Amino acid sequence: MNELALSLLDNIPTAIAVAREDGSIVYRNNAFRECFGEGADEWMAKNSHAVAGERGWLQAFFAEKGHSVDLDYNGRVYHVERIPNAGGSSQMALSFEDVTRQREAEQAKSDFTSMIVHDLRGPLSGIQGTLEFVLSQETARLDSLYEELLREASRESERMMGLINELLDFSKIESGNFDVGDDPISIAGLLRRSVHSLGSIATRDTIHLVSAHGIDLPMLSGSEEKLTQAIINLISNSLKFTPSRGVISIGAQVVREGGGPRSIVITVTDSGMGIKADDLNNLFEKYKQTKNKSLRGGGGTGLGLYIVKQIVEAHGGNINIASIEGVGTSMIIDLPVRHV
Repeated sequence: MNELALSLLDNIPTAIAVAREDGSIVYRNNAFRECFGEGADEWMAKNSHAVAGERGWLQAFFAEKGHSVDLDYNGRVYHVERIPNAGGSSQMALSFEDVTRQREAEQAKSDFTSMIVHDLRGPLSGIQGTLEFVLSQETARLDSLYEELLREASRESERMMGLINELLDFSKIESGNFDVGDDPISIAGLLRRSVHSLGSIATRDTIHLVSAHGIDLPMLSGSEEKLTQAIINLISNSLKFTPSRGVISIGAQVVREGGGPRSIVITVTDSGMGIKADDLNNLFEKYKQTKNKSLRGGGGTGLGLYIVKQIVEAHGGNINIASIEGVGTSMIIDLPVRHV
């Protein structure tokens, strides 16, 4: 680099370093020295192999353009990004941003959300239980108006519990504490529980809820609880946008490859109002909702489908959507088969 370029780099507030693939530093500006001091050479070389497993973060940077990573150094967190088109094939320029306060704020926000959600779930569960008990008793003595008010309160408490659970899951995802584990999963059992969980709601709304799947579905690996939640979220979403006397069907089939099972495809298909074409591209993003007005229940958080996508991808799968406005919608989940 010429003297002008070096002078400019030495006087910018962003920490900049040029490193070789083995982690050794060939240049560092004044801001970098102020951040990391003389121990940075050893730290860079060590972490180039220790952070990302078999291939360290610097090796990943060289192999994948646009790569970034968070690194810890002396109790601080630095967000490291590759500077495009800098350096040759054997060296690379990197920028370092101290994001410690930002990460601490994000964690505090996540902890606060989790605390509030947990505090809300207890009382709401009590309200739900009370409403369910009253409605399970002999209602002939109740005035029809009171009975309808109780049922409306029950529906709204169900919706509120759904919103609370979504916020809790979102908090876990954002904080990086969303672990699905590695337990064996029976898809047939999962689907039965999902349909049973929402059967009474479908009956109440005069919607036909059907399930069809083979009896020899192979096992998957992960969290049966989380995958059940994902399917329930999809069915609940269909219930909101499917008119009375409509149909929601849940199915599962094996996709085979090379003589053996490759994946299981789960579909949730409804005869609802469908989704507008311009809504399809961003439906799985945070806080995104369709422009369609729900037929029953109020608006949601816009996190339901985002959470479903995170659950599916955490299991190594993917989710797609097919919809025709005025005809209906299909949610298609493809999950890899557990190898034993």
